[in-house]
Amino acid sequence: MSFNTILIPVDFTVNTRLAIAKGIQLCEGPNPEIHLFHVQSSIESGIPGYFRNLVSYFNDEHEQHNFRLQQRLEECVTYIHKLKNNINTRYQISYSTFIEKAIADRAKDIAADLIIIGKNSQHSLFPFLNTVVPNRLAKRTGISVLTVKPGALFTPLRTVVVPISSKNPERKTTVINELRKKFNLNIRLLLLVQEGDDREKLQASLVNTCCRLQESSLDTIRYEILPAGKNNRDILRYCRQVDADLLIVHPETETKIGWLNKHISDEIPVNSRTQVLAV
Repeated sequence: MSFNTILIPVDFTVNTRLAIAKGIQLCEGPNPEIHLFHVQSSIESGIPGYFRNLVSYFNDEHEQHNFRLQQRLEECVTYIHKLKNNINTRYQISYSTFIEKAIADRAKDIAADLIIIGKNSQHSLFPFLNTVVPNRLAKRTGISVLTVKPGALFTPLRTVVVPISSKNPERKTTVINELRKKFNLNIRLLLLVQEGDDREKLQASLVNTCCRLQESSLDTIRYEILPAGKNNRDILRYCRQVDADLLIVHPETETKIGWLNKHISDEIPVNSRTQVLAV
C-alpha cells in the first residue's frame, strides 16, 4: 500500500499548511494525487441565520464568497506544484453542516489512501470541541488518518513507535514497510500486556511482526513491554521517552484516553514532534 491518493481537509489556517507540507512529503506512487477539500457550513443555525443566508444569496454575496474560496484553493494548488510538480492536485468545495461526515464521504469517493489532519490546538479538557475526531474518521472510512501538529512540521521521520497486541492488525506492518521505502526508520515495538492475555499469542504476534518487518530491510528494531494495568497515556509517556516522530495506533483500542474518551492527539502538546497515524 502506497500513499498514492491523499485527502487534505482545508480550513485556510496553519492546519492547512501543516497538512499540505506532510502531504507533499508522503505522496508517492505511479499517479500521485493530493485532493484539497474545503467544507463550508451549509446554513447558519436559527431564524436570524436563515434570513442572513437568504439576503446574502440575493445580494450575490454567496457567489463572491465562493469565488474567494476558489482563489485561495488555487493558491494552495500552485504552492504544491512549485514544490513537487509531479503531484496531480485537485480541489473541491462542499456545503454541509456535518464536517466529519462530508470528509469521510469525500475520502471514500476518491478512494483515498491517507487523510491528513493538521491540528494547531489541544482540546485535552474539552474534547467535544473537536470538529473532526481522527480515530472516529479512521474507523468510519477504513482509511488511515494522520494527525500532525506544528512541532512536527520540520522534523524528519525517524523514530516510530508501534503498539503490539494479540489483535494487532497487519495494516500496521504494511504501513511501516511502505514508509521504510522513503525513510530510515528506528522502529520501537511496544508490546501491550493486558490482564487475561494469552502470553503465547502475544509472543506469536511480536515474532510475526518482527518477521514481516525484517523481510524488507535491516533497520533498527527494538521492543519494550508495557505491563498490564497501563493505559494509552503510558503509550504517550513512552513516546516522549524515546522522542518519537510517529505513533502508529489502532483507531479504537489505542487512541482513547480517560473517561471522556479523548483522542490521544489531544494529549500531545502543540509543539510536539510526535505525529499520530491511526490505521
